Amino acid sequence: MCALLGRKAAARSGPPPCLLLSKDSAMLARGEICGTPEDFGIQIRITSGDVAAIREAQVIQVVPTKQGLPPQMGRFLLNRDNLVVLEQMRATGAAMRENFRMPVDFESYAYLPEGGRAAIRALDLSCGGIAMYSAHPFYLGEIVEIAIPITADGPLLVDCEILRATPFNGPIQRFAGRFVNLIDDQEAALREAVFLAQMQTVQSKPKKR
Repeated sequence: MCALLGRKAAARSGPPPCLLLSKDSAMLARGEICGTPEDFGIQIRITSGDVAAIREAQVIQVVPTKQGLPPQMGRFLLNRDNLVVLEQMRATGAAMRENFRMPVDFESYAYLPEGGRAAIRALDLSCGGIAMYSAHPFYLGEIVEIAIPITADGPLLVDCEILRATPFNGPIQRFAGRFVNLIDDQEAALREAVFLAQMQTVQSKPKKR
């Protein structure tokens, strides 16, 4: 039963999915929020990831992947099998979602407002923006369409405002941009892409002995 230690049953619509991060935003696991602090702490059923890593991290950021639910922060209390209970510490604020950046490495294109496209190589990705390399001289404040090829349902086109440019190597520059005009479906797809990138990184790391 999902709310094993609580007084209230999970909502009929199903428990909201979430990401579990360490206090420095390293991915730990994925789960479903099964109870509220009024029940008995923050109750989360782990669906993928390592419960031992959550116990070791102690301070956990809980980031719901459903639009409109606020992130939370909790301290590990106990677990029973794959049910983890956290003591609520404080809300982390919606900005934490946008600031959770995951290193990525993919080639794609930025579609220019005047027509044509420019090749890019992504460096990191978050729900709020992207860092990338390109030989194209983007200018600050320019809004381009970035193709994100690592989302679950195929490439995603999102508007991106160029915020910073840093010389890197010869004609190549490093650019930082923030996503603008996002609709809910695009934000959800970006959150999933960031999560998948993190899980692939976690799975590729050698296990400690």
